[in-house]
Amino acid sequence: MSKLKQLPKSERPRERLKSFGVQGLSNIELLAIILNTGTGELSVLDLARELLLTLERPSSLLKITLEELMQIKGIGLAKAAVLIASLELYKRLYQDLNKKKSAIRDASDVYYLFESDLNVLEQEHFYCLYLDTKQKIIAKKRLFIGTLNATVITPRDIFKYAIRFNSPAVIFIHNHPSGDPTPSKQDYLATKKLIEGGETIGVKVIDHIIIGKLSCFSIAENRHYYF
Repeated sequence: MSKLKQLPKSERPRERLKSFGVQGLSNIELLAIILNTGTGELSVLDLARELLLTLERPSSLLKITLEELMQIKGIGLAKAAVLIASLELYKRLYQDLNKKKSAIRDASDVYYLFESDLNVLEQEHFYCLYLDTKQKIIAKKRLFIGTLNATVITPRDIFKYAIRFNSPAVIFIHNHPSGDPTPSKQDYLATKKLIEGGETIGVKVIDHIIIGKLSCFSIAENRHYYF
């Protein structure tokens, strides 16, 4: 396999980016620029190609972990860290762009906002979306990690950010690592406690959404069965 330095300059990723713009590059070329260097055996283009070949589809990169990257021959901590950091930056910028463009209309909007982050975790993560009067996102905060339990939830700690952000409404989100988004008894008890806590300070709890592997469950849409 040829080394990058043996290629004509016009065919090297950085030079092609300069000549044709970032949109003119292939996935392999973009990845090669991030990886920066190859190995003793592979050029950086070959290494990028090998990495993509290990994936089911290019978008699988969005869910890959540091440890999984480091298992690929030719990718050590330095390359893996740069790639993971680049992907995380993309996710944050994409979410920031989306939250400024549109309001939260239903549970599916929340699911697509969170599923790439939450459906690969091995622990429960509890988040809150703080919304304005038009249900546009003011802020997103992870409040705690661990199994949801109504006995340890402190509404004061959760709603203090609603006061800080001057947010009249919130949506709670957490994941089920099992992949099944069906709420547990503790999920319902915790939701009821949070609704009551919000009412005391004038903050409306619009929904509590549980994220699974391929779907989500909206307690608000099904609350007539439970509350």
